[in-house]
Amino acid sequence: MSLHENSDSDGKFPLNLTIIDGFTLPKGCEEMKEQYDYLEFSEEDVWICSFPRSGCSTWMQEMVWMIVNDFDFKGAETPIHERCLFLEKTTLQIYNSSRINPIENIQNRKDLKNPLVFKTHLPFTLLPKQISSGEKKPKIIYVARDVKDTCVSYYHYGKFVWDYKTDFNEYCDLFLRGKAPYSPYWNHVLSYWQMRHNPNILFLRYEEMKSDLGGVIRRVSQFLHKSLTDEQIKILSHHLDFESMKKNPAVNYEAFYEPLRKLRPEGRFIRKGTVGDHKTIMSLDMQKKFDDWIESSIQDTDYAV
Repeated sequence: MSLHENSDSDGKFPLNLTIIDGFTLPKGCEEMKEQYDYLEFSEEDVWICSFPRSGCSTWMQEMVWMIVNDFDFKGAETPIHERCLFLEKTTLQIYNSSRINPIENIQNRKDLKNPLVFKTHLPFTLLPKQISSGEKKPKIIYVARDVKDTCVSYYHYGKFVWDYKTDFNEYCDLFLRGKAPYSPYWNHVLSYWQMRHNPNILFLRYEEMKSDLGGVIRRVSQFLHKSLTDEQIKILSHHLDFESMKKNPAVNYEAFYEPLRKLRPEGRFIRKGTVGDHKTIMSLDMQKKFDDWIESSIQDTDYAV
């Protein structure tokens, strides 16, 4: 394991970052790595994985939680970050005031509904060793998004939450160089893509969720061995509609981020959720730079954008 301070982000990110196995991660992941590596969990648990701001970790969390908990709408009134366990929560300062410590909760499962639903932005190679080695095979759902839209969403989130001082073009250059938290992007996505044929892994795309939410709900329910009726899929589709999610206090994080909005009132956790949003801010030259980077990054793979 290569582990050292990240000193190559030009001081643009007001975050404590470190490098673990080639990935730029929150510094707290270094301290928590042994707990992540040897985490005790059940093979019945469901893991939702994505690169940050892929547009669907919260969306997919709500979908999965509702499916595995048999449409418990009353239970779904509890904030999503209390129902689903964000593995790296304690490594991010913004969550320091939260009373939910995921590691402690996992160790005390009797207080939580089973199976547990996990959220993590870790690449496959840094998941608990029982998963990365293949010893245990819990259900894993990975969601990828158009990388240009991901970059735009991540930039706006960073400006809101961490008060990034970079302009957008500077941020794009840092993103392309693998200096944004959880980068390099393609190493992250491809670590799951190459495992997608395993029966316990479902690889989805954000664009699929936008174009055919009902179809994705059906695929996810089948993957989780749950049989849903057409009416249930219709009900869940409405519950998960973007506008419904944006208004739902259990998933929109409005209360959680209220202190930040007093400082930066234009910020929102759920922003646009549109496909192709990068075209509204990314110059043609920057789009070309991304396209060339994408082509070189996936040229020796069967990944299709």
